[in-house]
Amino acid sequence: MTGLAVAWLLVSTPVAAQEAMPRVRASDADRIGAARDRVLPVVVSILTVREDHQQGEPVLSVSSGSGTVVTPQGHIATNAHVTQNGKSFRVVFADGRELPARLVGTDTLSDLAVLQALPPKPETFAHAQFADVLDLQPGDTVLAMGAPWGLSNSMSAGVVNNPRRLLVSLFDDEADYEDRLGVDEPTGRYYAWIQHDAAIAPGNSGGPLVDLSGRIVGVNTRGMIFGGDLAFAIPGPDARDVVRALVADGRIRRAQFGFRLRSLKGTGLDRGVLVNAVERGSVAEKAGLRAGDRILTLQGGEVDARQPVDVPALQRRIAELPAGEALRLGIDRDGRRSELRLLADAQAEDPGEERAFAPFGVSLKPLTPAMGRRRNLDGAEGLLVTGVRPGGPAAIARPGLAPGDVIRRAGGQPVRTLAELEAVAGAPSPSGGPLVVEFQREAEQRLAVLVPIHGDRLRTPLPELAKAWSGVEVQPVTASLARDLGLQATGYRIIRVYPGSPLAAAGARVGDLLTGINDTPLRAANETAADGYHQRVRDLPIGSEAVFQAVRDGKPRTFEVTLGESPVNTSGLRTLALAKLRAQLRELGFYDRAARRLPASRQGVVVDGVEPGGPAGLAHLQGGDIIISLAGEDVRDPPGLAAALDAALAKGNGSVIPLQVIRGGETRILYLERYWLTETP
Repeated sequence: MTGLAVAWLLVSTPVAAQEAMPRVRASDADRIGAARDRVLPVVVSILTVREDHQQGEPVLSVSSGSGTVVTPQGHIATNAHVTQNGKSFRVVFADGRELPARLVGTDTLSDLAVLQALPPKPETFAHAQFADVLDLQPGDTVLAMGAPWGLSNSMSAGVVNNPRRLLVSLFDDEADYEDRLGVDEPTGRYYAWIQHDAAIAPGNSGGPLVDLSGRIVGVNTRGMIFGGDLAFAIPGPDARDVVRALVADGRIRRAQFGFRLRSLKGTGLDRGVLVNAVERGSVAEKAGLRAGDRILTLQGGEVDARQPVDVPALQRRIAELPAGEALRLGIDRDGRRSELRLLADAQAEDPGEERAFAPFGVSLKPLTPAMGRRRNLDGAEGLLVTGVRPGGPAAIARPGLAPGDVIRRAGGQPVRTLAELEAVAGAPSPSGGPLVVEFQREAEQRLAVLVPIHGDRLRTPLPELAKAWSGVEVQPVTASLARDLGLQATGYRIIRVYPGSPLAAAGARVGDLLTGINDTPLRAANETAADGYHQRVRDLPIGSEAVFQAVRDGKPRTFEVTLGESPVNTSGLRTLALAKLRAQLRELGFYDRAARRLPASRQGVVVDGVEPGGPAGLAHLQGGDIIISLAGEDVRDPPGLAAALDAALAKGNGSVIPLQVIRGGETRILYLERYWLTETP
C-alpha cells in the first residue's frame, strides 16, 4: 500500500523533562463534531491500480489513498503520488458507494492531483471548501481525515506544531535539500508544509487536514512512521490554486529559467537571496547568471530570504511569471551590481510515462532535453531504455540492449515517441524476421539485430524423451541406516505410491523395502539421493516386464510389473502468460493431480502466478489455484481458457465473469470484473 513517504528521522536530546500536554482541548469537542460532520462525509478512499516496471516488464499492483470531493461536479483533490502510474481508479464514498474515476490532471511539483468521480448518471456532489487564507498558529486544533492503511472513514485530532515548515534540520545542508527536491522529492519547492501531530499513516495521503471551522487547511502528504507523531500537509490555499488550475486545464503551466535559490542562512549577509545552482544550457546560464550570485531585486522590488523557509515563496513567484515575460533580476556579484533580463520559457512538457514495449521486452521513456543533458547525450530525441526483461528480445539481441541505452531508430525509421515505435514494430512484420535497431550507449552509436515477439507468450517446451517408470517415490536405506532402523536388508523404501501406476497395480505399498530388480540387488549410495533407483528403472525399456524384489514386515515379496512411460514433469508442460488476466498459466499435469488427489480425468489450468493489480489478482486468484471453468464453460488447457475468456467478453452479459477454481480441498467460486478487464492495460 503506497501513501505517505517515510520522512527522515530527526533525533535530538531533550535538556529537561517536560510534562505531556493534551493534544486537543476539551472545550473544542462541539466544534470538532461540527467540523467532522461537515467534511468527513465527502472524504473518499481511492483505489489505484498502478503499473510499475521491473526489468522491462509491467507489474500491476493495487494501492490506496484518500481524497476530498471539492466541487459539485465530483472533482476530488488528492496527492499526485496517490495517482502515480495509475491505470485505473475507483473511489469509495463514506456511505460505501463505489464509483469509477478518471484522472483530470496531476502536478508532481506540488504533489497534487485531481480525480473526477464518474456516476452512471449526472449528479450534484456534496463537497468541502478550501481555506482562502492560511491563518493557523502553533497549538491550533486540526483534524486529519482519510483511510489510514485502507481503513476508510477514519479521523484523528491533533494540533499545529508549525504552520511553515521545511524538512531541513539544524544539521542539514540546505543545498542538499534542494538537490533532493530535484530528484525524487519535488514537494516543497513552491511552499512550506504545515507540521502537525494528528495521527496519520500510509493511506492518509491526499486526505484533508481540517480546522474547527470545517475548512480544508491542508492536504496530508507525508509523515514519520518512526520517531513520533509528526505529519506534514500542503497548505490549503496553495492546494486550492493548484486544484483549480488542474480542473480548468488539466495541467499547471510554470515558467522555467534553469536556476535554483537558497537562503542567506549561515552567510553573514542580511539582504537578498542566493543563486544555489544554474543548469547547464539553461536560459539563466545563457543570460550570464552564476551560482553564488546574490539577487537583491526581482521585477524591481526588493527580495529577502534569510531562512530556508523563505525560499519556496520566491521560487513560486518566479515560476508563476507568464510565458514570454522577461524576468528582471538585480544581482550583486563580488560587490558589483548589475541587472539581468531572462526571457521566461514555458516549463517543459511532461516527458510522458514509462511504458513497457512487449515486442522488445523493454520498458521505455521518451527522452527530454533535461534527461539528455544529465546523461551527456547528443540531442534529445529517442526512447530511453529503463529496463530489460531477462531472456527477452532486447536482452538476447546482437548485441543486447541495457538500461540507459537510447533507441534512436528502428527498422530505418526515427523513433522519438512510443507511438512511432509502435508503428514500426508494434505488429508482426510480413517476413517475421529481425529488425535493425540503432541506439546510443554513452557516446557510442551502435546497431543491434533484434527479433520482436508479439502476442501472449505461449511456451511449448521441447518434448521430453520418455523413460520407463515404476510409479513410486523412494527413500534410500544404506547399511548403517538399515542397522539403526532394525532392518535386515538394504535398498529403497517406498514412501509414496502413485495411484494406477505399475507398482500400485502389482500391490506395492508405502513402507515396502525394494531390494532388487530382476534379481540384481539395489544398493543405495547415500541416505539422501534416490537417483540410483530411478536410473535403474529408466535403463529398462518402456513396456518391458520386470520383477521387483522387496521386503514387507520382514518377509520377502516380489512384484511383477509391466513398466509404464514416465509422466511429463511440470517443467515440460505448456505455459501461457495471458496479458488480459495478467497471470501465468500452466497445463494441469500428472503430478498436479497426484498432489491434490484429483482423478486422472480432471481437466483444468494451473495458476502459476498473478500480478496483484491485474484482473486475476483483483479477482483474488492465487498461485496454485486450478481453474476448472470460466463463465460456465469447462477449461482444459491455457489456450482453451484464453478462448473462453474472449468469448465471455464478447457476449457482454453482466458485470462479472464467474470462475470455478480448486484451492486446497475446496472448489470455490471467484468473479472477474469486466471493469478491470477493460480498464486495466
